[in-house]
Amino acid sequence: MNLQRLSFPGRRLLFQLCGGVSAGVVLLVLSSSQAGQAPQKSAGNTAVVRLAGPRTVAVQAGSLLEQKLDISTVPREQITTPLLLATGSVVAHLAPGSKPSEDRWQFNTIELSGVYADWQRARAEGEFNVKRLEKIRELTSAQTQSQKLVVERLRKLVATGTEAIRDLTAAEANLLQVQLEGQKAVYEAETALTVSTRNRAALERSLLQDGVDPALLENAASGTSLIKADVPELKINLVSVGQTCVTKFYGLPGQSFIGKVKSLAPALSAEQHTLRVFFELSDPDNKFKPGMYAEIGLGTDPRMAILVPSDGVLHSKNADFVFIGDGPGLWKISEVQVGESIGDKVEILQGLQGGERIIGNGAILLKPMLVQTLLNEEAAKETQPEGVAK
Repeated sequence: MNLQRLSFPGRRLLFQLCGGVSAGVVLLVLSSSQAGQAPQKSAGNTAVVRLAGPRTVAVQAGSLLEQKLDISTVPREQITTPLLLATGSVVAHLAPGSKPSEDRWQFNTIELSGVYADWQRARAEGEFNVKRLEKIRELTSAQTQSQKLVVERLRKLVATGTEAIRDLTAAEANLLQVQLEGQKAVYEAETALTVSTRNRAALERSLLQDGVDPALLENAASGTSLIKADVPELKINLVSVGQTCVTKFYGLPGQSFIGKVKSLAPALSAEQHTLRVFFELSDPDNKFKPGMYAEIGLGTDPRMAILVPSDGVLHSKNADFVFIGDGPGLWKISEVQVGESIGDKVEILQGLQGGERIIGNGAILLKPMLVQTLLNEEAAKETQPEGVAK
């Protein structure tokens, strides 16, 4: 796109897309171009920097601009730093003691404690209804079988003439009544079991929404604290069950505690639209009080990672980009997915394989070319005829 022909709205958009130094560079280019000057031309009338193709930038060899670019090869190295950081808190603690576990659980809110109590009652009701249904079925089967034997005996006696037929008819009616009453009793018991099961399932969903996995409540050992972490929707693909995680509580500075992800919530939270991640930490000394906040590093298992200088990653239009060497003086603009920062470097999760030549410090000087590339692509999409594949 010719910067001289760029409309005022286009220039304003370009200014918004570029921040700080880059915006100043772009405005300088625009003003100089309007004055008939060529700020990107060298003494030999050769462009110092230009777009050489789709998402490709050419930088003149030996130019002052090239000398300001810090070029390095991307290594792959093993790291154990967290794959992502999330905020979390202690939602429950099972205090040591000889009392039943349901009497020793401590929760971070009164509401959660109430839901837990209701869930316990629903579980007890469910267990009772299972046993009740089993007994009713046994009783119905026994009563039916007993009445069938009476009917069969009377049929034989009626056949020999020793009993009246009216006694057989009455016995057959009693058999039908026993069967109907048995079916009714079984149906009522099955309905009660279904209702208690649904109630318990609804309460389990409430526990999950409040930050507690019911499975962990059932299986936790004494002196255990249950922790939840909230992972943003854009990063839920980085979390999996079994990941090692490190927890640092704000109330316990200088201490780190290691755990493993036990489970993931089946749905995102309605309030923050984040994924709840659940794990437990051994807490025999009762250090972790329900409600304590923590910074949680998820994914600390050893892994091979790609780290690049933070200055080499440019952000524009909700995406991140790096400049990859594509030949002498040529740099390909490549979109990447970034992870957490580690010192003055940042982990690249997607977009690089390792071994590429990239621009580190000094990449900001080429941001105007990145912005111009994105503007060109937007303009091309707007002028694309309808019905033509984009």
